[in-house]
Amino acid sequence: MKTSDVILNGLQDNVDNAYLGKPKGYYDPSPVEVFFTRVGQEIFKFTDNNQHKTLMTDEDWITHCDTANKCVRFGTLYGPKDLEGFKSEELEIVRKFVETKKKWI
Repeated sequence: MKTSDVILNGLQDNVDNAYLGKPKGYYDPSPVEVFFTRVGQEIFKFTDNNQHKTLMTDEDWITHCDTANKCVRFGTLYGPKDLEGFKSEELEIVRKFVETKKKWI
């Protein structure tokens, strides 16, 4: 094994165990939580821009808001811990928003 490989592996370990340049703490978010938070924020932006009655039905708007709320709280004490906490129509909304962006994290 080359010395450069050892150094790169060590750097990768430090990156994986760090959050904002500091050692990862107990309450720091995981990459999955950060991902779902960003997806939820994008869904909230979409609902803010489509509040008028002609742009979305009330049921669609409520479903989008509920989905965004669950995404933002994903992995926390008050949110779903896995994808089983989402309804099928909420998963479709998440899938639609994930497909629109190339890179989330």
